[in-house]
Amino acid sequence: MKIKLTAPKLKKIIVMILLMGLTESVISYSSGPPAGLTNAPGEMNCTSCHSGSPISSGSTWNGITLTRVGGLSNVAPNSSNAMTLTFSSAISTNFGFELVVLPSSASSSSAAIGSFSASSSDVQTASTSYPTRHYVMHTSAGSYTASGSKSWTFNWQTPVGFSGGATFYVVVNESDNNSSSSGDNIYVKTFSTTVLPVSWLDFSANDNDGSVRLNWSTAQEINNNLFEIERSEDDKNYEKIGELKGKGTTDKKSYYEFLDNAPLPKKVLYRIKQVDMDGKEDYSKVISFNPSKNAEPHILVNSTSQTICFSNADIIKQVKVWGLNGEVLQTYSQLNEPFLKLNNLQNGVYLLEVTGAQGSQWFKKMLVQ
Repeated sequence: MKIKLTAPKLKKIIVMILLMGLTESVISYSSGPPAGLTNAPGEMNCTSCHSGSPISSGSTWNGITLTRVGGLSNVAPNSSNAMTLTFSSAISTNFGFELVVLPSSASSSSAAIGSFSASSSDVQTASTSYPTRHYVMHTSAGSYTASGSKSWTFNWQTPVGFSGGATFYVVVNESDNNSSSSGDNIYVKTFSTTVLPVSWLDFSANDNDGSVRLNWSTAQEINNNLFEIERSEDDKNYEKIGELKGKGTTDKKSYYEFLDNAPLPKKVLYRIKQVDMDGKEDYSKVISFNPSKNAEPHILVNSTSQTICFSNADIIKQVKVWGLNGEVLQTYSQLNEPFLKLNNLQNGVYLLEVTGAQGSQWFKKMLVQ
């Protein structure tokens, strides 16, 4: 009778044979475990070699943390993310770990999301090809700490063509360092994140002759169907005031513009809701627009004393003095007084460029004599 072995079953058999051939002196894998022991779908965990059952609760298990610079809740596609896995123990100073990232609805044949790179000598990477999965795990240098607490740092590179939920599968070994498979504690834990379909860049609101011009840009988009433009007076209740079609999937920078042709005569808030092809949603940051702070200031120029006076200096972000040759001669930022003293301009004609706090610009000619 012939027995047909699938790739996952064959992988398990090979791993078990390798584990059975190991001596007790290396049973704790101080130099790093074999790939494929993260307790993810289709994988075993370290209890296949170490005795006992995987631990998934308790105070020590609760203390296992996985953090990312910028937060773990949302990540951008095609980005490098600095990650830190931390484990603390009251009974041991010898630890190990292995980690993989799969889609939230992964099966035993699902490929990993993204890849890893080591950011210290405490970690290393490994891969399998059936299915294609990428792992990060401890090294010999990263298996010991004198304090009872250990942190491993590494980088996770997200792919271009994936968006949606992702799960980190983590196994941590709390070893008693007795050169035996007994007495060690194996912890299994998962963490979740979402790879966003859109990587947001700039978002601004500016006056446009009685309307409000909204501009935003994206670094890349994945399955992006459309943008819905929303407006609010209280940051609680938002109304849709328009929409623009997205670019679908692109890894190029994209620019968008929308005009609010019926703006409210008071301070309002704007945000952009991005809608994916499958209905998933994401939001831009919230920005404000205040028409009273966007009104053109009265600008008075005293050419003799080379002094500029503003009626509302608090809305002025920057003043530039241009020469007729197209060169910026002087720049002033964040005015604290209603007047600005210029620095020894020679007689001639100059152009003042005044930029407001919300991005509006005004120009005025100045004659120095």
